[in-house]
Amino acid sequence: MSKEAWLNHMNDDRSYFSELYFAYFNELLAYGRRIGFDEDTCKDAIQDLFYKIYISENKLKHIQHIEFYLIQSLKNTLFDRYNRERRMQQFNLLEIDPKEEEENCIDQMILEENRKEQEKEIRQLLTKLSPKQRKIIQYRYLMNLSDTEIAALMRMTPDAVKKNIYRALRKMKEAFPAIILLL
Repeated sequence: MSKEAWLNHMNDDRSYFSELYFAYFNELLAYGRRIGFDEDTCKDAIQDLFYKIYISENKLKHIQHIEFYLIQSLKNTLFDRYNRERRMQQFNLLEIDPKEEEENCIDQMILEENRKEQEKEIRQLLTKLSPKQRKIIQYRYLMNLSDTEIAALMRMTPDAVKKNIYRALRKMKEAFPAIILLL
């Protein structure tokens, strides 16, 4: 239903936007809490995320996997907020050393480039999986859910979840043996 709401929203039917919001709100909130942010910060970030989607829908027509996009965007939004707040605290507490700041910028650029490359490789890995396996892998490694939690969400047994994870990882390893070692 939520994928249908996304497609309808992308076809300029804004009446489905609230359905899309409510379909993913609890999942996004749980993910934000799981990665260490408080509930209010998560709610604000989710609001910001959906506001950006609402105002820039023409730029998002290429999005195929809305769940992955929402989770990744929420994670980026939360960490951007965290980094912005941390920088403000550091700015207020310390004098800025220009040489150190320049080194930090270069380090940040290198880290960002590495992160983008890893994300690209992981997206390639995920294309080798079935939609069911992809969702299970996302729940396991992006949201850090247990086999039991995934089983409840996917209406499967925990053993079936374990088998699907094993098969998915095996399939990914066969497709990209060098990359899977990094995971």
